[in-house]
Amino acid sequence: MRVDPKVRAALLISALALTVAAVRWADKLTDMTEASAGAVAEAVPRVKADSKPATATEPAPPLDLTKLRRRPVAEPDSEAFGPRSFKPAPPKVKATPVAAAPVAPLPPPPQAPPLPFAYIGRLAEDRDITVFLAMGERNLVVKPGDVIDNTYKLEEVSDSALVLTYLPLSQRQTLSIGAP
Repeated sequence: MRVDPKVRAALLISALALTVAAVRWADKLTDMTEASAGAVAEAVPRVKADSKPATATEPAPPLDLTKLRRRPVAEPDSEAFGPRSFKPAPPKVKATPVAAAPVAPLPPPPQAPPLPFAYIGRLAEDRDITVFLAMGERNLVVKPGDVIDNTYKLEEVSDSALVLTYLPLSQRQTLSIGAP
């Protein structure tokens, strides 16, 4: 069903007029109810914590309006939406003269752990040397240049020792095997 635009405008204007009239009527009712109930409050003297209460003859002390002023806004150090660091600020050092504390000795550099291998034997064929090692319950067969568990590399084999490199620290270690 289509409504004529003139009728529609007239209905909207009349609805608006009724709304305004209802608001004014409700406002007058509220004012009359509050006035008849004695809703107007009298001023109550304020009491300071460190003084006695003000009496009717003694006026209340004036308010300190300087406490209501805003503090000056500091200019931001960086962009509002720039990258942020959430690391805590380093502690501020007091400028008190202190005798120079003795410098603690530096900790020793990290060392490779002891070799976990036990020498079982070796096999020499022409120029190829194969070494048999035990590591816990595992038996290993390695040749010079082989890497064991991405941790040790067999560098050299001699008659009296094996030279292995601990790869995380690049430290060379020797495993004595005795004379044949």
